Amino acid sequence: MRYTGMGFLGLIGLLLLVVSLSSSSNDSPDIIYWTADQQLRWQDFKGHPQYQYEDISAITSSGIVHYKGCKDGKINFKVQAYFEKKESWVKAEALTSHHLEHEQIHFDITELYARKLRKALSERTFYCGEEAAFEVFVEAIQQNWQAEQQAYDLMTHHSIKKEEQKEWYHKIATELVHFYHL
Repeated sequence: MRYTGMGFLGLIGLLLLVVSLSSSSNDSPDIIYWTADQQLRWQDFKGHPQYQYEDISAITSSGIVHYKGCKDGKINFKVQAYFEKKESWVKAEALTSHHLEHEQIHFDITELYARKLRKALSERTFYCGEEAAFEVFVEAIQQNWQAEQQAYDLMTHHSIKKEEQKEWYHKIATELVHFYHL
């Protein structure tokens, strides 16, 4: 379950962090970068449950990080989906495989939008000096990603609607295959 209760839009903005970094540090033990062969485990949720949010049982803090630089006059980039262990948490009542699947789908949606961003950027050329335009372009896709995360929670009622969650599982899995090589 995710994002129910108070401050829905504020919580979305806080929890779906999108970080733009100039330098890469992929070796943090507190970050998991999405891979097809590694699923989330409850042990990955290292944050402290926020009991003041009575209607929220688990939070997945994921994001899309993009590194950029200039080479041969063009902006080059690297885009990755990540999961923040220390910002993600679960309450005891949600320690079920069903709830874990719900949280994994949130992370999979993040990977899907990382792939969509890579595809969109590969189809455009941004030249050195056009960093502001590059960021505006990236932000538009990130807004779509956040809207998809919200739609997922609304349609599944934060995992309560099991049939809808199954539909989302298949929808996202199919889209991930479609964007496989990105």
